[in-house]
Amino acid sequence: MNRLLSLLFLASLGFAQSPEQPVPLKFPLEQSNAIVRFDCTAVHVQPDGHSVTFNHYRTAVLSDRAIAEHAQDVNVYNAGYDTVEVLVARVHLPDGKVVDVDPEQIKDVPMPAFGKFFLHNVREKIVTFPELVEGAEIEMLTKTTTHEPPMDGEFDFSCGLESDNPVARAYVAITLPQERQLHWKTRGTRVVNHRETPGDGTVKHVWEVAQVPQLVPEPGMPPWPEVASMLLATTVPNWERWSTWYDSLAGPTMVADDSIKALVKELTAGKPRDEQLREIFYYVSNRIRYVETAMTGRKAGYKPEAASVTLRNKYGVCRDKAALMVTMLREAGIESEITLMNPSWKIDPEIAVDQFNHAIVAVRDGQHVTYVDPTVEKTKEFLAGNEQDRGVLVCDHDGEPLRWTPIEASEQNLYSIKAESHLDSDAAFHSFVTITTRGLPDLILRNYLQGMPPKQREDLFKRLIQGVSATAELQSLEISDPMDFNTAMELKLAFSAEDYSITAGKYLLFQVPGQSTGLDFLTGYLLGGTDLTERRFDLRLESTFAVRVDETVTFPDGYKVRSLPEKVELDYGQFRLARDFSQKANELNCRRVLDVSTLDVTREDYSKLQALLKKSDAMGRGQVVLVKG
Repeated sequence: MNRLLSLLFLASLGFAQSPEQPVPLKFPLEQSNAIVRFDCTAVHVQPDGHSVTFNHYRTAVLSDRAIAEHAQDVNVYNAGYDTVEVLVARVHLPDGKVVDVDPEQIKDVPMPAFGKFFLHNVREKIVTFPELVEGAEIEMLTKTTTHEPPMDGEFDFSCGLESDNPVARAYVAITLPQERQLHWKTRGTRVVNHRETPGDGTVKHVWEVAQVPQLVPEPGMPPWPEVASMLLATTVPNWERWSTWYDSLAGPTMVADDSIKALVKELTAGKPRDEQLREIFYYVSNRIRYVETAMTGRKAGYKPEAASVTLRNKYGVCRDKAALMVTMLREAGIESEITLMNPSWKIDPEIAVDQFNHAIVAVRDGQHVTYVDPTVEKTKEFLAGNEQDRGVLVCDHDGEPLRWTPIEASEQNLYSIKAESHLDSDAAFHSFVTITTRGLPDLILRNYLQGMPPKQREDLFKRLIQGVSATAELQSLEISDPMDFNTAMELKLAFSAEDYSITAGKYLLFQVPGQSTGLDFLTGYLLGGTDLTERRFDLRLESTFAVRVDETVTFPDGYKVRSLPEKVELDYGQFRLARDFSQKANELNCRRVLDVSTLDVTREDYSKLQALLKKSDAMGRGQVVLVKG
């Protein structure tokens, strides 16, 4: 019976070759833990947007790691929209024996979320495969019935055509009524063959790829959906249709009751518009917890909870918090709309496939639009650093096109260090440092330091100054209130280091802390992935940013400067590094600047960034040489 189902499935796709005859791969497999022999998907779309999807795959496991990774197949689905059936589940052993999965090893359970919380309508279909050994092949055939499409009457679909394992062949077939127009696109570097076949009142689209090497990830690469070969398909004609649909879905939830009206009056009375906006943002951001809610009811996972319920519960997910904030802003007379976005990866703008996974707020002031994310907590900024250059869809009655959040100037994400330092004649060094932040660095510091016990904060900065000198000791530490959003975060610390300079006869040698990254935690955090000599993918940064250091060092009377570290000026357009020293009497001033004004570093520009970081590292070894007399 299982073999018959498999053959009937391939026949429905129009494929002549049986899964009993897997295609061999034509390239080396030294790095592969598993091989996808075939992966076939057939979707049958009804006129009302309902659909039935069959997926059939067979994967060979070649190592212990692959056995661990493929021991279970987990299919996550929302029972409010779909029903998933396992038609075939079995293991082909190397000796030719076929072992069917015992029905007791096919579980259908609620998916855990956030520990003690459960999403009651979101379920996992878990299949556990028996007797897996190296060289065995697992085979699965599932049927998914979509009885409630997210947008009524429309079909929406996306899938990957590439894997972190080699793929011998993969097919996708979508059959839909002849009168329905399918908008589709394939993206990525793989050649995807497409054919379109008319039927009895239907049209069948088939996409095929073959002999696809594995996609091996690397640190700092763009997100998987941006680099892997993908198929995007939908009957939705444009973004304006999504905009009006979501406005009609969310609109009824955004009604101010007496409790919302009273709260808005309390927060905004007597304040100008900009302050009203910030007060409402701070309230929803920090007073409404981000907690997943029950995925129940029609359009669960898409439709926000009623704003009054979210306020009463004091929790919700992104769509709930966004709907509450829009309701409060409108009550204050500030024009705003709920807005869909994807902060995780860049949406493909050419085709209106649902690629959203987040909801924020668009605030209008005439033609100007400000985007605000009320799920970003403990920050002065309206958006997080990783929400730059992201597709956003403002949802209103008239329908809006897809737009993009701006790329921020590097100065908007600033880490500033100012230091007054003193070098004694007995080689001791004393420094008073002030660190201020803006944008993403401000968000990082607030979230990291808020709630941290004083002793733990002290230990943190003790470790930081150890990057300046092994003998450095923290003398004092002052940190502004992370929950005071009226001012930027400010840290003041004092430290001393014994035996800091080197005496060589009449010469005194030392390093200025500000010339290096000793007090700069931000650069290493935001430039992850730059330790690779060469890259196979472009480098994706979380945010633009700038580091500014201004340090004055007073040295002992009776000494004069013999030599200073070299002046540095590297400017590659998208990233810049500069350092300069100036002198007046027995006072040195060191200024260091690092600017990164891009989110995407191409492989062609990566060598320039490497050269800049190599020079930055060398700058930390530069010595000031003083001579007595």
